[in-house]
Amino acid sequence: MKNGLTKPFILLTSGVYVESTAKTITYFGTISLVMSLSDNPFHVGILTMLETIAMIACSAIAGILADRFDRKTIILTSFLASGLCTTALYFAHALWQIYLLELFNGIAFAMYLPARKALQPSLVAEVHFVDANSFDSMLRNITLIARPPIAAFLIALLGANHAFLIAGALTIAATMIVWFVRTPTRTKQPHKPSESDTSTGWQELLVGWKTIRQDAALTYLVIVSMLVTFVFAMQGTLLFIHVKQNLSHYGQTEAIVGYLFSAIGAGGLAGALLVRACLRYIRILPLFLLTLLIDGMLVIVFAFSTNLYVVVSLWLIFGITATMNTIVTDTIIQQTVQPSLRGRVYGIFSTVNEPISLLSTGIGTSMAGIIGAKLVFASVGALETFVAAAGRMLHSRSPRKRVPVDDKL
Repeated sequence: MKNGLTKPFILLTSGVYVESTAKTITYFGTISLVMSLSDNPFHVGILTMLETIAMIACSAIAGILADRFDRKTIILTSFLASGLCTTALYFAHALWQIYLLELFNGIAFAMYLPARKALQPSLVAEVHFVDANSFDSMLRNITLIARPPIAAFLIALLGANHAFLIAGALTIAATMIVWFVRTPTRTKQPHKPSESDTSTGWQELLVGWKTIRQDAALTYLVIVSMLVTFVFAMQGTLLFIHVKQNLSHYGQTEAIVGYLFSAIGAGGLAGALLVRACLRYIRILPLFLLTLLIDGMLVIVFAFSTNLYVVVSLWLIFGITATMNTIVTDTIIQQTVQPSLRGRVYGIFSTVNEPISLLSTGIGTSMAGIIGAKLVFASVGALETFVAAAGRMLHSRSPRKRVPVDDKL
């Protein structure tokens, strides 16, 4: 294709977001089902905890497997297992049954993610990594806007149990789409470990850590990804508190929060389109630092803003910077890490980030109770700005060329 996006890449990415739609339906459905069985909010919180626990426990192992075995087969197996578990939720009538099936769903997701992230760049030429990541981000933001209303409509119309059947069917459909992805020969055996350096899973994991530690940019990305995870994990809960405290005079809190998430989705689409143009004039690492710096400064502005129109505009920009940041992050990893090690590097990223996500909501809400949501957002924005400024030192340690996004560059 003219933009370098191959048919296998488009099929894989499309299958991924068909499955993500099913996952959203399942998530909404399990919350609805749990709430119908119990009035205790803690029982709803367990659902999120189970997925986080699965990610912490399995991500590193999944990364190793993604580097040792056929990545497409891992994705197909994970999708099939998830589809069966989701369909089985139709028959769940007790909390323990829901939790058990959701734990299996969480394990399936944890096992598939490194394989998918490692396989995608193998389906396009390096010169088109930015185009591929932009396309992925566009689909993610489109489905981010569409998935929640679709899930809510299906559950309201059919009920949670029947919605599970639709989600299961969508997951099987995603499996069939990925089945037709033709992978290049080099990804079918991405890594054949030697006895000397990978005799145990622990030693294989250390190879991934060594890869990250030896590159200043990758080390920095791990630190930044932890910060971004910390910010976004607490964002949902604190946003409701912040809006209620500072913007409630504009209407219902829930409606305003909905506007903001719609704005960030729209901004994400714009960011996916803009990143390619920006990389014509700005090197990849400076662009990463710039988007991080802008985001941090605007979070501080958001913390003290009481005008709804300003806040919506800020969240539109947040969508742009967050998407550009994600695209640049994936591109740096894809360019830096050899294909045979990408799975475990992505697995390490997930393993590091998930505990941060688990702790973030509790820490954020506790801090908000002490200093208020406004000052929590301001503090996080200041920290993000500092990390972006400190990252400027990476230029002397890890120089990077401007990304060749097309033949003219």
